[in-house]
Amino acid sequence: MNIKVRRILFCLAPLVALSLPAAGASEKPNILFITMDDMNYDSIGSYGSEIPNISPHIDSLAEEGMRFEYAYNQTSSCVPSRNTYQNGRYPHSSGMLSFYNVEADFQTLPEILKNSGYYTACINKPRDTSMTDDYDQYWDLSVIMKGPVKRHDEYYAEKFKKALDGAAKAGEPFYCVVNIADPHKPFYNDPKGIEQGFDTYGPSTEFSVADVSIPPFLPEHPEILEEMRNYYNSVKRGDDCVGAVLDVLEQSGYADDTLILFISDHGMPLPFAKSSLYPDGLRTPWIVKWPGKVSAGDVDSDHMVSAIDFMPTILDIAGLPVPDGVQGKSTLPLMEGQADPSRSFVFAEFNDNAGGKSFPMRAIHTKDFVYIFNAWGTGQNEFSSAATWHKSENVMKRMAKKNPEVAERYNFLINRCVEEFYDLRTDPHALNNLIDDPDYQETIDQFRERLAESMSETGDYLQEAFAEREDMDALQEIFLALDANALERAETYQWKRYKNRAGGTGKNDKVFQLGEDNIGQF
Repeated sequence: MNIKVRRILFCLAPLVALSLPAAGASEKPNILFITMDDMNYDSIGSYGSEIPNISPHIDSLAEEGMRFEYAYNQTSSCVPSRNTYQNGRYPHSSGMLSFYNVEADFQTLPEILKNSGYYTACINKPRDTSMTDDYDQYWDLSVIMKGPVKRHDEYYAEKFKKALDGAAKAGEPFYCVVNIADPHKPFYNDPKGIEQGFDTYGPSTEFSVADVSIPPFLPEHPEILEEMRNYYNSVKRGDDCVGAVLDVLEQSGYADDTLILFISDHGMPLPFAKSSLYPDGLRTPWIVKWPGKVSAGDVDSDHMVSAIDFMPTILDIAGLPVPDGVQGKSTLPLMEGQADPSRSFVFAEFNDNAGGKSFPMRAIHTKDFVYIFNAWGTGQNEFSSAATWHKSENVMKRMAKKNPEVAERYNFLINRCVEEFYDLRTDPHALNNLIDDPDYQETIDQFRERLAESMSETGDYLQEAFAEREDMDALQEIFLALDANALERAETYQWKRYKNRAGGTGKNDKVFQLGEDNIGQF
């Protein structure tokens, strides 16, 4: 194995604490929100990874704080997922169905904190973390990272120190979001990544194919195993970046006065994970370290929490009121050891993919089961996502020509069906669809009722489609209308990527205006 020893960060001297207000000067804690990009929840040691030393820095947060065993993202696509954390609303309620800009009729978390005496900063991906490209509306400091430095631990340390210095100068507590780019594609050692220079900075430890394994939701194949090696090396490099940020915080003298919350925005960018509503698409690490407030080593395995809960949690901790319209609940009572029997399920969704193609899906997750409704799964549409162009899916497609078992699995990936139901107690990776199993029909009906209630309570635009789920012709007609609306959005609104299904996005000059007159009209 190649070992890279991380250099001492000389840029940290003099220590930040010399210019910051005295510790404890503010009753409002500093808040550091660290995210990883495209990382499965179980890719780190504290959530079950058996790869030695894969994530020592992230795991240290779990050892010194608490983790939620059953934590979920609301969706498995970057921009809608990240904005859910910042606005406390389901994507279909906030209007953020895909990668376009939304002018909301409410204030997001960074806006409220910024107007309430916090210094706000977003290190990497401010565009994906903000509802519009007017970063000054949300952040006192926004840092856009491009090229190889997005994978460099010392660069994250440097920019985080800049945020701390800004907060010190302002004399305010900080709310800082640090978005680590790894393990987003291209992975370490991917040909595309090497070509673009992303491998300029490698992980502190390199794993071989002998060190890793293929998750059960993908077929066994040497090329898929190589992609998993590259993925886990990227997870390791991301953990190095987390460690560098934590080093800065420790040397600043503010570690004892800072709440740290760590998550991943969704699952790995491979089939049946990212862009899906399966557990491997939605589940996330949710680790909280808060010295003096949260007991070290605590694990909450009783409650289900999700992205909509982040905003009310932070406002609760900061002693600020939660605005009307926020759909989540604070997790602070759970951190304090209180029980909440209502946290027995999570409502999740997928709307448009990053290119603006509509694949509307809804799900109800409990600890034991998951029910999924695919409004596009009529057998007349073919699914596509970011994984469509990556190695593992291409290998599956190639294998399907000769292997009947892989062919069945691949055909299900791209065609799906209208309804899915899985018993996660015996099938944690959702491989065996039980929707027609007579032994589960009573339970499935209960999940259908629960989904209908959640859709009604949130004004979900997909209610009509769900009501027509047994009529394939009617459902296909509804889907085609929804996809036509998605195409219009792709053609019209300012996009957070340079191209989408309609072509180049530089011509798009409108911002989606969210208001009561268009909620649900997607």
